[in-house]
Amino acid sequence: MPDPVEISLGPYLLRVAIEFGPRILGFRRQPGPELFAVLGDEVVIDRPDSGVYRFRGGHRLWASPELPPITYAPDDEPCQVIQEEDIVTVEARADRAGLIKRITLRGDEEDVVVDHELGNAGAGPIEVAPWSLSQLALGGVAIVPLWGPPDEHGLSASSSLVSWPYTDLSDPRVTFHRGALTVAAEGGPPFKIGTGPDPGRLGYLLDGYLFTKEVVPAGPGTYADRGAVGQFYVGDSFCELETLGPLVTLQHDDWANHREVWRIERCEDVGAALSRLTTGRR
Repeated sequence: MPDPVEISLGPYLLRVAIEFGPRILGFRRQPGPELFAVLGDEVVIDRPDSGVYRFRGGHRLWASPELPPITYAPDDEPCQVIQEEDIVTVEARADRAGLIKRITLRGDEEDVVVDHELGNAGAGPIEVAPWSLSQLALGGVAIVPLWGPPDEHGLSASSSLVSWPYTDLSDPRVTFHRGALTVAAEGGPPFKIGTGPDPGRLGYLLDGYLFTKEVVPAGPGTYADRGAVGQFYVGDSFCELETLGPLVTLQHDDWANHREVWRIERCEDVGAALSRLTTGRR
């Protein structure tokens, strides 16, 4: 199988798959370490209603809500990779669910703007939302902020925490802080937590580098997973920072877009990471 394409984008080095995807297999700030997970072919979802989906690691685009025939449609077909100065576009053919997936990355000084697009190539309408997932190597600490209005005495709820049936809030990997929670990304039982409606930036600190995903607000709308726009998952092989766009009904040839802004920067410890992610927005 051909090696991924290596592409420089500002201070960052990308590794982009061409035989499957769209998938950004590597993302690092030169000369820093690789933060994305690298997974073997044994890490899969295998269901009779969807087929075999190989995780492989890196960053991918799924369709929410999590319905196996749609969400887990395999992405094993070759992709088209187009590079134009500070823009990289990766697009796949329509999958078995009739969805076209496209990821576009634009260099913007210290940041990379990442657009995730779902297109409906099927004959009938489909209700979906772009779902952006970054698989990261174990061994770091995830930071999940809980944003609210500046008035700490406000009388109305400002954010929410969302759990899954297997979420155990007594998990020793989880620590609650003022304005955020952190999760040690150590192998163990599956744990997932979500936050909404406006999570701001999710972070992951590993080997002295902080990876942040800023969610660009899409405005009012209906969101899957009880409004958990930002999500974190950890299991035995990897952890994930995930974000969702609003649910939309796509007619034939319609497209939905969801934008994130990525950055990697040096960061000495968890305290500094918490301060950067909870004291304001860029």
